[in-house]
Amino acid sequence: MRLLPISQLQPGDVSADALRSTDGRILLREGVILTESVIDALSRWDIPALPVKWPGFEDIDTAPALPAAIIDEMTQWAAKSGDLNWDIIREAQRIVRKIWDEQLDRHRQAFELIGVYQVGTPFLTFYVNLVALVMRLGHELVPEWTQAYTLAAMLMGFHHGGLKTGEVLDPDPGHGLQMAAQLRQFQIPAPAMTALLQHHARYDGNGMPTLKGVDIYRGAMILGLAEEFLTLVFRTDNHSLPAHEALEWIIGGAGVDFSLETVTRLQRTVAPYATGQVVVVDNHDVAVVREVPWDWPARPTIGLLSGRERGNIVDLREVNQQNRVITGIYRERLWPGSRGSA
Repeated sequence: MRLLPISQLQPGDVSADALRSTDGRILLREGVILTESVIDALSRWDIPALPVKWPGFEDIDTAPALPAAIIDEMTQWAAKSGDLNWDIIREAQRIVRKIWDEQLDRHRQAFELIGVYQVGTPFLTFYVNLVALVMRLGHELVPEWTQAYTLAAMLMGFHHGGLKTGEVLDPDPGHGLQMAAQLRQFQIPAPAMTALLQHHARYDGNGMPTLKGVDIYRGAMILGLAEEFLTLVFRTDNHSLPAHEALEWIIGGAGVDFSLETVTRLQRTVAPYATGQVVVVDNHDVAVVREVPWDWPARPTIGLLSGRERGNIVDLREVNQQNRVITGIYRERLWPGSRGSA
């Protein structure tokens, strides 16, 4: 399959995965031939990209960071009506444990962002990725702490304004504080409460609260970093960034906004380019990302589509390939030598 931006879809393309609504319904099944009206609908629904079947890419596939059943449980929980109560808290903890069990088998996979087409709206996609990414960033820590940080991320979605508008703009510093105030009556684990209260603190002291450096709780640093990164990717105004550019922005703030340790953890976890994405290599060759390694997600295995080595599959982790660099996403539908190109 090829992950193709909506702006590049054409009638006759065939979907390679299901498109889902916010309530888990399948709006578009795998194997459907796209029409002009379907493509127009995808644009209206703010779906940025869709996997399509593509000649020569038949063996390229990716496993989602979370299965559809868990995504449905998360989004249905976040959209519950009424105030927080013991039953709602316990259900959130149950879902977190379920995600933990799922992630135990995936921590040796690079974290590829869950796409909007798999969830339904930009906000819900941001939220689902936030919960999954916080857990992945903390998987090497004490399990009880990691699950507490993940619970904090989970709670941030309850009654969030983005559920109604579908928008993701700048993180709201007051939302975590409001949530923490509501949670004081419940026996929420202290690491979750602290993460909520401090996740808008910044390493140089210019956040809220005005903690600085190592005084910021580690779980809050993880939660705040994941929120900042995912907001850059899924915000719905003109300032959203592709994953690789959002990572570069976060890396540029290492030691200022977030600790170097936490930024390095993110860099070693998240795939800057998704499986099936067509990219530019060394500013001139075109390639497709075939597989993203868990131990070095910025150096995937690629299949060269143009140039003198066209047709070769290259592992960028190999010593003799480390001078070869992915320089960005290929912005056109076709490339020289591809079927249908001039």
